[in-house]
Amino acid sequence: MKLIRFSQGDSQPRFGVVIGDHVVAFTTLQQRRGTRQPELDDSSAYLAALPASEKAARELAAWGETQLRSWTEAERPKLHDVRLHSPVEVAALFDFGLTPRHLKNSAETLMKYERDNPQTAPILQAFAKMLLAKPPAPPPGVPERLSYYKCNMNSISGDGVTVPWPLYTSRLDIEPELAVVYGNARQPIAGWCIFNDVSARDVQAPEFIGGFCLTKDMDQGNQLGPFLVTADEVGDPYALEVVVSVDGQERYRGSTAEIDHKAEDAFAWLRVISAIQPGTVVGMGTIPDCTGLDHDDFVDPGAAIEIRFDRLGSLRCRFAEPARKLLPSRWPLREAMKKFQGS
Repeated sequence: MKLIRFSQGDSQPRFGVVIGDHVVAFTTLQQRRGTRQPELDDSSAYLAALPASEKAARELAAWGETQLRSWTEAERPKLHDVRLHSPVEVAALFDFGLTPRHLKNSAETLMKYERDNPQTAPILQAFAKMLLAKPPAPPPGVPERLSYYKCNMNSISGDGVTVPWPLYTSRLDIEPELAVVYGNARQPIAGWCIFNDVSARDVQAPEFIGGFCLTKDMDQGNQLGPFLVTADEVGDPYALEVVVSVDGQERYRGSTAEIDHKAEDAFAWLRVISAIQPGTVVGMGTIPDCTGLDHDDFVDPGAAIEIRFDRLGSLRCRFAEPARKLLPSRWPLREAMKKFQGS
């Protein structure tokens, strides 16, 4: 089952389900069937009521599929005619670094440009050394400590957005990730979606101490979607192929098989710190070989980007051209960026 939050025009997002190539709001399904199921009113109610709400949603969607043809187009718009928001109302967003090869690739590219900088080179060298070291075993009964950072809750977006190009970077990048959505204690895994953690790379090294602010907190920089796909439809989430296309051409390819921990491990560590709220989204780590930083091969302004995961669908965005001249870059200027650079 593919669950969504969608809107048409200026309407408020509605919680619904994909049926074939149509979308239907659960409020519409309830009205048509003459039932009242408050646990399907919105994504927050749905997540809090799992697993009963998933069963109710599945039964209502199956009934709707048999009735769909008799309804108006306004009640069952085509999927491509609606705007897809983040598939759930996000309570918290944490991004874990659970793909060691991406971290290693990233450290190598960062060091390529930072090796002569006395302020950042030692930090990156220590980071690389930490990645190669085997972490100590946790005390008995204590979950393994896993590193994450907290994402900007003011920059969450859905499918098909245009990401404004920040004026302080010349190397804007995508970060395709597998994301798990937390339901509740009865059913921790509500489902899976794609997470695109947009990142500014040439300002990242100085922020290894103090937090990734310029690097990660830009407008529209935390993209989720297109659907919340339930576990039965995903199968093994750690065996999904990932393909990134730029302007219609394949650019990067990878797999979720390189994620080295499970969602349950991330949840276990988060519970050591605080209770997990329904609607918490956890990024499982950037898919190796699927970013510009992995290859030192970055996407240009104006590019249309599609991130496709098996069974999860495609998450699309566009990098806007800078609205004004860019500030000087910390790294050598790429040819494609010269026209956007100030004199």
